[in-house]
Formats: sequence, structure tokens, C-alpha cells
Amino acid sequence: MTHMRGMLGGLVVASTMIAMLVSPFVRAAGSDGRIRVLQETPVSAAADIPADVRKECNMLGDELPKSIVRSSRRVALVPTQHELMDKTGKYLFIEITSVGAHAAGALSGPKRMNIRGALIENGKEIADFQATRGSMAAAGTCSMLTKSEKELGTDIGTWLENPKPHSHLGDK
Repeated sequence: MTHMRGMLGGLVVASTMIAMLVSPFVRAAGSDGRIRVLQETPVSAAADIPADVRKECNMLGDELPKSIVRSSRRVALVPTQHELMDKTGKYLFIEITSVGAHAAGALSGPKRMNIRGALIENGKEIADFQATRGSMAAAGTCSMLTKSEKELGTDIGTWLENPKPHSHLGDK
């Protein structure tokens, strides 16, 4: 009887050890399938943005990721580039490429935002897009650009359901 308890105890210990060793890999392989997105959309180094818009609209790029999350449950925001790109799985790199605005005033005409993005899986680009949204309202430049960001985020959330290479999103 004592011999049987010793064998059962050994089996319990061995199975526990195996579970502890294997569990990190099971979690990684069965991850929740979320797509990482940077919590603040960066402006491309080569972006064409009027100086007065850069100066006035200091929250440029903040609303886009929030809107993507509202549009797609599959998205998780991360705070740094390192967290965006350092893991296996999927991430979406997005950047603002230009802002069309004649001036930073409410009555200076329509405003337009252009962005581009690439969906990366395990280090390989699997889909990409370019997107444009414009806004015209009796409001300030920054609020019109925020409206464009919200609409672009919705476009991206929809695109993430069936991403394809060389997609064009937003205004046609």
C-alpha cells in the first residue's frame, strides 16, 4: 500500500512538473489572437503637415487608435514601439502621412488626413492599406481632424475583419 502511494505521489509531482514546463508554450500558441496597435499614432518623419496645424493640434494621432479599438474587439493598444513589435503574433503599424489644411482656422476650408498601415504577422507583412478621410464643418481644424481620425478608425476596424494587401480605405 505504501508503495502505491509513493507511485501516485510521484505521478502527481511528475504531471505537475510537466504542466508547469509546458504551460508557457500553450499560452503563447493559444494566445487570444489580438492585434497590437500603438496607443498613439505616430506622424511619419516625411509627413506633409502645415506648421500651424502641427503647433495647434498637439493631440494629432490620439483618437485613431481609440476608434480602432471601438470598431474591433480583436485590437489591443500598447504604449511603446517595443511592445508593438517585439512579440510574435499580429500587430498593425499605422502612421499619419499627411494632413491637408490650408490653415488652422475653423473657416479655412476642408481638412483631410492621410494615413498608411501594414498588418504584420510573426515579422512578415500580410496586408497593407492607405486611407484618406476629409472633414468639413463649422468647427476648428483640430476637431475636424479628430472627426477624420474617428472615421478612419472605423474604416480600419472593418478592414481588420478581412485584411487584404494594397487596400484603399476611407473617402474614394
